[in-house]
Amino acid sequence: MERIEHGSEIIWYDPECFGDFHRDFFEIDYWREQNAIRGKSVGRNTTWFVEDEVGHKVLRHYYRGGMIGRVMEDTFLHVAESKSRAMAEFTVLAKLYRKGLPVPRPCAARMIRSNFVYRADIILTRIEGAQDLVAMLKERELNAEQWQSIGQTIRRFHNAGLYHADLNSHNILLDDKGQSWLIDFDKCHFRQPSSWAKENMERLLRSFRKEQSLHQEFHWEEQDWKALLKGYYKGS
Repeated sequence: MERIEHGSEIIWYDPECFGDFHRDFFEIDYWREQNAIRGKSVGRNTTWFVEDEVGHKVLRHYYRGGMIGRVMEDTFLHVAESKSRAMAEFTVLAKLYRKGLPVPRPCAARMIRSNFVYRADIILTRIEGAQDLVAMLKERELNAEQWQSIGQTIRRFHNAGLYHADLNSHNILLDDKGQSWLIDFDKCHFRQPSSWAKENMERLLRSFRKEQSLHQEFHWEEQDWKALLKGYYKGS
């Protein structure tokens, strides 16, 4: 991992992810000028999909959620560099990636300080041929083997001690080869074994039930949860 400090800007980056790294990689206008934008995903914020000479990447700016997000939007109170949103997620992802777990590879992280606050961005590799689980379930159902595979994947993360602070159905991807992935590790960290794994799973179940109530066409039933749990406990 390399580190750049330029004025109020601090950047960490993995040289293996880039042919020649530039600070401009964090600016969407740079990618527009290169005609390298390949799409975007719009939720609470916009995630951009771009392509450089090494491959496809994801550029994400950090925004706040909840009521405080209406006031501070994308600014966070100043903390130590390693504890900033982007650097903390970069660190967690790097450890998971080294363990061989199915996560996007972290390529670069940035924080820009301003008085008592900072803004942050992260660049990740894009998981090719993958779709988030909610989008997929709006279109079709999964079979029991696929649900079990998802459960086994989640168990691998829990066995590694990873507490996913926002484990929900949107943060699970399934690629066109049948591999399931986890994404969005903002505020995630490692913990010793305890009841948090069970609480993580209960949160995920609530997420499925919520999505089922929101969409007229959503191919998920309680029996699918049982199949997921079968895979989860099989992976212990």
